[in-house]
Amino acid sequence: MGMAASQARYLEITARKTNVEYAGQQINQQRTALANQSAGLFTQLMALNVPTAPNTANYTTTSYKFNNGANNCTITNIQSLTGDPLYNSNVTYDYTESVYKGLTNARSDLAASLTGTTYWLGTTKLSATNTASPTDMAAILQVATDVPASTLATAYNNYIGGISPTLDIHQYTSTNGVTYYLSQADLAAKIADPTKSVTLGYAGNIDKLVSTTEKAYLTQESSGRYSTVGLQNSSSTFNLSATSAVDETAYANAINEYEFQQANYEQQIQNLNAKTEVIQQEDKVLELKLKQLDTEQQALQTEMESVKKVIDKNIEETFKTFQ
Repeated sequence: MGMAASQARYLEITARKTNVEYAGQQINQQRTALANQSAGLFTQLMALNVPTAPNTANYTTTSYKFNNGANNCTITNIQSLTGDPLYNSNVTYDYTESVYKGLTNARSDLAASLTGTTYWLGTTKLSATNTASPTDMAAILQVATDVPASTLATAYNNYIGGISPTLDIHQYTSTNGVTYYLSQADLAAKIADPTKSVTLGYAGNIDKLVSTTEKAYLTQESSGRYSTVGLQNSSSTFNLSATSAVDETAYANAINEYEFQQANYEQQIQNLNAKTEVIQQEDKVLELKLKQLDTEQQALQTEMESVKKVIDKNIEETFKTFQ
């Protein structure tokens, strides 16, 4: 190979080697970018909140009950109390008591009629209230007291006040043993206009919820549960019975929310893993290209050294000619 040809080949190899080096740099930059993307995905993975299954203990409430000698009481709230030498808590407790109460019920589905001087409600014959009956008078008085705006109250007050010579209230006893009272004015209005409602009054014992808050002294067992309570308004100390109950609805909702969050978490994991796998595949392709470039670079380097030797030899022979 002549001097000119060798030098041209050397320049060609040098240019090619430079291009290969540049291509290798580009690939390294691409791999660096992929590494940054992979690091970003790992950061996202580490930032994910792992869902925690709900604990039934968080949805379990302990209620305390005691009997104060008259009623079965349930403690609904306990607040710590400081600075009092006799009591350590404020407690709220509920109990039900039976009270005699007058009630009314408006009915539009019952037909009223009058035959002679006898009133009927549906197929039930009504009778005049026996004013000599303490039971009837006590029941009507209770209705008049508890429902003062009713026509029953008006009829009763007119009779008691002497405005009406008769107690214009009729009654009937249902098959379940409840005695109902109806004012004559209400019956007459119902007969005149069947679309109107007729008011049935009755009285009886109903359960009433009573809530009380007072200072108390509570003692605790080693487990943390309360064992006795002493109330400010009582000289006695009462034993407490503890009952634990799980709010099944709230716990079920928490389980559903956990399962939703868990499915969402797993989906995010799958997405991040899929993206990471794509990056890894791209990096493998680039790595393979880089190895190919490295092989080519070595081949070019070998050829460059060979051409350089030829050039050096040509130069040496040329200088010998002029010696």
